[in-house]
Amino acid sequence: MSDNTETFVRATELAREGKSDEAAALYRGILAEQPKHLAAAKALADLVESGAARGEAAAARKAAVDIETESTYSVAKTAQKHGRFDVAIRCYKKILDFDPEHGDAVWGLAEACYANDQVAEALRWYQSYSEIYPDDPESKHMVAALGDGPKPSRASDDYVRETFDNFAGDFDRQLLEDLEYRVPKLIHALFGEIPGATTEKLDILDAGCGTGLSGIDFKPHAATLTGVDLSPEMLKRAKERKIYDELLELELADFMRGRPAAFELIVAADVFCYIGDLSETFDAAFIALKPGGHLLFSVEAQSKRGFSLTGSGRYAHKPAYVGKAAKAAGFCEILARNGTLRMEYGEPVEGYLTALQKPV
Repeated sequence: MSDNTETFVRATELAREGKSDEAAALYRGILAEQPKHLAAAKALADLVESGAARGEAAAARKAAVDIETESTYSVAKTAQKHGRFDVAIRCYKKILDFDPEHGDAVWGLAEACYANDQVAEALRWYQSYSEIYPDDPESKHMVAALGDGPKPSRASDDYVRETFDNFAGDFDRQLLEDLEYRVPKLIHALFGEIPGATTEKLDILDAGCGTGLSGIDFKPHAATLTGVDLSPEMLKRAKERKIYDELLELELADFMRGRPAAFELIVAADVFCYIGDLSETFDAAFIALKPGGHLLFSVEAQSKRGFSLTGSGRYAHKPAYVGKAAKAAGFCEILARNGTLRMEYGEPVEGYLTALQKPV
């Protein structure tokens, strides 16, 4: 297929000469071969709208706008991926000039503004998204995270489910390649430091298992490996790994309370960043562990007291709060490490990883 450059030049010449129907026929021929040819679509729309060529003006202009919107959105996403947030913001705003309720552009604009340190603008666009989609749990959560109102003590199940369902298709590539995600390896290394932990096969729960990135490292240590997650799309990908004996779509604390003394090891990689108040989760994990069993997990670390919902929509915890909540649930904290969990917007996200033990 040719690039139609010569055909486009000829069509433009014909239009200048007043031979509009001939020009329109050439533009339509270009679009038949290259449906996303923006210049041809715009030129055709101009001819039809002016009455110089036959056709439905509204349909011709809509076709041109749709092509331009799709192209601009692609540029915006690419710019955002590579940290050119200023370019992304301009592109998203251009799309909104065409369609003020283009949901993907509104959401992208909110994310790009936040990444560009324009927090007030990000909040405004998350609020706009909530107005377009009043029942959307992700925008509600982000408005709570960035706004001045009361903060939830944990992310809602709907928020977690929708976030990871949307993320599932590209989850592994984005985390491992774009974000330099290290949590599963860090937690597995911490596990290796527990005396005697690697000498026996264990009943293991991969809590918030996602696509199974942690399960890969812990499978060799497992007598049984169970995965629990709220996202059905993530669970589909975990199932494809064929490493789990059981995969369940359930809320984590509810599941653990229903499996008393079932596990010798519970692993939660990047799960508690969606839970602020850890007391209920720790209590449930204590129930699910056998005496002497271990809970290994990561949190995003902060220096402020307790925990807080950050502008990213995730929770950060002070290590002292983690230790206090663990002790209140009956655990002993036996190992702890600081480490970089991943990169985000070019900056390291610092975390706290710890191993708790249920007394024998």
